[in-house]
Amino acid sequence: MNPQGNNTLEEMRRQMTILQEKLHNEAIVNDRLLRESMKHNYSSINRYLVLESTIFMPIIVFAFPFIALVFHLSWGPVIAIILLCLADVIFDYKVSHIKDEAFMTDDLIPTALRLQRAKRLSALQMLVSLPLTLLWFAWFIVDFFQSINYDSETLTSAAWGGLTGGCIGSVCGLIFAIQLYHKQQKTRQQVIDQINDLTAGSTPER
Repeated sequence: MNPQGNNTLEEMRRQMTILQEKLHNEAIVNDRLLRESMKHNYSSINRYLVLESTIFMPIIVFAFPFIALVFHLSWGPVIAIILLCLADVIFDYKVSHIKDEAFMTDDLIPTALRLQRAKRLSALQMLVSLPLTLLWFAWFIVDFFQSINYDSETLTSAAWGGLTGGCIGSVCGLIFAIQLYHKQQKTRQQVIDQINDLTAGSTPER
């Protein structure tokens, strides 16, 4: 083989090596960007878990006992709503909390399986907690009307105002909870789809 042919072959090999390295580096960059995107998408759920435990739960713990003391309500509904919300917070954290490191591991399949499990359990949680909340609200309303002192005009007016505000707040809270549920389920599915894209669809369905 003549020297010119050897030089041409070596140049082709060199260019092929450069191309392979370039493609490899681009694959690494795309992998990192996709993982950062997954982590960013799921961060909204982790932020909500923090708000739920540090803001929403303390408000419930202090607000309902205060209402019971002011209007001389029985403690049954108060204790029930605190326990229900506490169980909900613990369940949410156990099921939905995923550390950022889980999206940066070499094997993302366990993370995808956790997300699939979170989707199923969150759906079950909504099916259980929504009827329980409605039953609790009916119990609270009945107890409210039975316990209030109608001899006090000021207290009665305040009670009706609070009851009206409470009903409006409950409806708004119910709408918020349903919208939040659908948004979180959509986020979980988006991250699962991203993992499937990254792992070439090797995530098993459960």
